[in-house]
Amino acid sequence: MDTRSTVARLKAALPPPGPIRVLKTNVLISSTGYGLYTAGSVIFLVKVARIPEATVGLGLSLAGLLAVLLAVHLGKVADRLGARDAAIGFNALLVVFLTALVFVRSSAVFVVLAGAIGIAESGGMISRSALVGKLVPKEARVALSAANRVLTNIGFSLGTLLAGLAIGVNTTASYTSLVLGMALASLLTALTSLRLPRDARSRHSGETAKRRDKYDLPYVAVSVVSGLTLIGNTILTVGLPLWVITDTGVPHEVAAWMIIGNTVLVILLQVKVSKGADTVRGARRMQRLAFLALIAASALASVTYHLGAVLGTVLIVCDVMLLTLAELWGESASWSFRFGLADARKQGAYAGMFQMGSSIAAVVGPTAVTYFVARFVPEGWFVLALVFAVGLALNGPVIAWAERTRPEAQRTE
Repeated sequence: MDTRSTVARLKAALPPPGPIRVLKTNVLISSTGYGLYTAGSVIFLVKVARIPEATVGLGLSLAGLLAVLLAVHLGKVADRLGARDAAIGFNALLVVFLTALVFVRSSAVFVVLAGAIGIAESGGMISRSALVGKLVPKEARVALSAANRVLTNIGFSLGTLLAGLAIGVNTTASYTSLVLGMALASLLTALTSLRLPRDARSRHSGETAKRRDKYDLPYVAVSVVSGLTLIGNTILTVGLPLWVITDTGVPHEVAAWMIIGNTVLVILLQVKVSKGADTVRGARRMQRLAFLALIAASALASVTYHLGAVLGTVLIVCDVMLLTLAELWGESASWSFRFGLADARKQGAYAGMFQMGSSIAAVVGPTAVTYFVARFVPEGWFVLALVFAVGLALNGPVIAWAERTRPEAQRTE
């Protein structure tokens, strides 16, 4: 009896059959594969493929750069082919490229393949975002994005855990399995995507529409400002751990524990927090809160300079809470802007534009955070707070600009 009721509750927790269930399944599968790949690919390349460390770094940087530069064009591919077919195609390419990576022993070939993998990964993510915009009702998009983020954290954590087991085995086969694991995940994602309905291909209406696809500056400006909140993630994963180890009396193990705590909080709270971002107006308020939390977190971090273990740990925990809230608010707001301000007929192109704009801070963030935190002690934290203050000041005007330039029927009350 108890077993049956448990099974019934589990079934009730699943989304009903249809696009949303398939999209959630794909996110869980792909994020698990990405966890495997992220945790072990560098070790595979250095220990098995014998690619020099500097070349590995070059290849990964090239992959990231190409993903940003080609984002809009990849989005247009999703519009012209249909987001479903484009997602299947990009995942199929990933299977081919990742399988080829297993046999690479040349630095030059690796750099080319790394760039190809980066493009295919970016195309897949943009196509998935376009699918949400095309197949999911407007009122359910932010909620689905929040649920997908929770599933991403779960899948990535599972993949990382499995990668740790493979790395512990420490054999050529175990390292190779990490790359092939992502290839398998990409294959499964492509196959499950076949269950999605085909979405309509876009038809461009004249030169004005083409220029708008490429040069919707207000929309891109919103994505750039929204992307500034992503620097908080870099502070949590790079800046604060570095600060804890080098400039505070906080026990070093706290640097790892705070990331685990953040992951758990995101899994537990993301869906609930996202409910306030159902409209662009609500998202604007939520992003304002994110910037305020980031300003407070930066100021609080500076106070922990050379503090003792007990008080320093308490303040660092408070800092992690502020950074986590900023992450939850910032991500929720960005989903609302991404879909709420986009042209519904060209979800792929607009997904690419938003990814391109928001990626700028993600690219610059690690270097900036590391430089200011390590070089200027503790004043560097106030420089970061100033960056977030600029984002706070731009938040309202930039979003208002974007809303004014939307078609009348699309404007948010």
